Amino acid sequence: MTHAKRFHQYGIGLIGFLLVLTAFGILGTVALKALPAYVEYFSIQATVNRIAHDPMLQNDSQIRTAFDRQMQVDSIRDVTGRDLDIGSGSVSVRYQKKLALTDSMTLLIDFDAASKP
Repeated sequence: MTHAKRFHQYGIGLIGFLLVLTAFGILGTVALKALPAYVEYFSIQATVNRIAHDPMLQNDSQIRTAFDRQMQVDSIRDVTGRDLDIGSGSVSVRYQKKLALTDSMTLLIDFDAASKP
């Protein structure tokens, strides 16, 4: 008398694999579309920090002009020197970026870049 051994299947089936692959595809597409916006944000953040701590810049117009010059170097397109909020020793900027994901879906990201003390 031979006993048939039962083998338990472990892992993911074909339909489960396709669902996981679809989810990763959607997340990857969103990440690739949002990546340039975040790269620009980090560039803006670095520029705002550098300008806020520059002792040569004395007034608001010099700070805005310096930001506009640096904007051309770093290829910043979403923010200009007019958008800066200049306070007592601090420089900040708030802006929104809209990214088209599909024809009927957009992703709205709020950015807030402020100088660090």
